[in-house]
Amino acid sequence: MSTAGFTLRHTDPEAASRSRWLAPAPSWGGVIPGLGAVELRYGNAVGRGDDFAQVSVAGEHLPQGVFSGIRFGRAPLPARARLRVGEHTGTLSRRRSGLSRDGRALRIGLAGRAYRCRRGQDKRVTELLRQGVVVRVTRDDWNRPVTLDVRTEGRADAVDLALALLLQGVYTRHLAQGGRWYSLPGRILNRTPDVF
Repeated sequence: MSTAGFTLRHTDPEAASRSRWLAPAPSWGGVIPGLGAVELRYGNAVGRGDDFAQVSVAGEHLPQGVFSGIRFGRAPLPARARLRVGEHTGTLSRRRSGLSRDGRALRIGLAGRAYRCRRGQDKRVTELLRQGVVVRVTRDDWNRPVTLDVRTEGRADAVDLALALLLQGVYTRHLAQGGRWYSLPGRILNRTPDVF
């Protein structure tokens, strides 16, 4: 299928305006043309303990997806991550020493496809790329978004869209060089055992 674009909206805009550390776990919902209603939601990682968080996506005609990883606030990091979309289990890798957006991109293998997830030129933008396809998601606000605007190039299908939406719930600021340094103290503390 080829989809021009769609928008997901925060199901509780008032929660979006609160601290990302203290607010209830948010969700987004909307309709994908040709695929029907879809919802993106945070939660606890099933069977992985309190140190892990997950984000899930589900829709009428979209394969169900789950991404879990080490908890950073309410979001999972792409660290010790597990990814599943429909019947497909994904693999993830990243070059931490990369200096460019492409060099720091998250590389994903899923359903026999090779994807890259990178930050856009604007920090509100995330791009999911595979050969011939780009799915670009723009938040209306970087820190406390209320809408997620999705635009595609090429013949994006349901697996592409499910994965792109799933990655919106993953903490990826460190995929940009500036975000790497900004988030480093929190990511280090997040991996340090609680000794107090």
